Amino acid sequence: MRKLFGAFVSIMILANQATTLVPNSVADSVQAPAKTEGIYTLKLNTNKVAAIEVKSTSGSFNQVKEHLINEQNAKAEADAKKAEEAKQAAIRKQQAAAAVVQNPVVKVSTGDVWEQLRMCEAGGNYARNSGNGYYGAYQFDIGTWGGYGGYARADLAPPAVQDEKARLTHNARGWYPWPACARKLGLI
Repeated sequence: MRKLFGAFVSIMILANQATTLVPNSVADSVQAPAKTEGIYTLKLNTNKVAAIEVKSTSGSFNQVKEHLINEQNAKAEADAKKAEEAKQAAIRKQQAAAAVVQNPVVKVSTGDVWEQLRMCEAGGNYARNSGNGYYGAYQFDIGTWGGYGGYARADLAPPAVQDEKARLTHNARGWYPWPACARKLGLI
């Protein structure tokens, strides 16, 4: 709608300029002899990039026409460049989000015992799979994890599911499922 309005305004300006060059009334034609130069044909096609087509026998009007077309083409190129930059920014944002999901690391900031345990067990990395049979931020083995929450292994589960399973495990067995870190943190 904005493009159509801009084209309409451009046509109105051009028509106003054209009418100053072409005699408007019989009285004007008596004072100045009628000339074929200065008569313009304007065509508007909203389906093309160059929507305005102006035909003129006057050289100065052709310069205006060229300027308008060049301006319109430059705007189309700038819009295409902005769209491509926005697309690339969205791709970079998605890639960054995917990287965070693949390797979420949580730093100890509040002194919370669960944060300390995660840091001790897996460096705060919920996606940790060190190849030793223990998985996730709390380094669950397959038997303790038991397909909790529908996830085959802890490292495949989101952080909230791992945190919940750790608390349930603690409620059932205390700190003993994490013997080395529990001792290191003074929990047992």
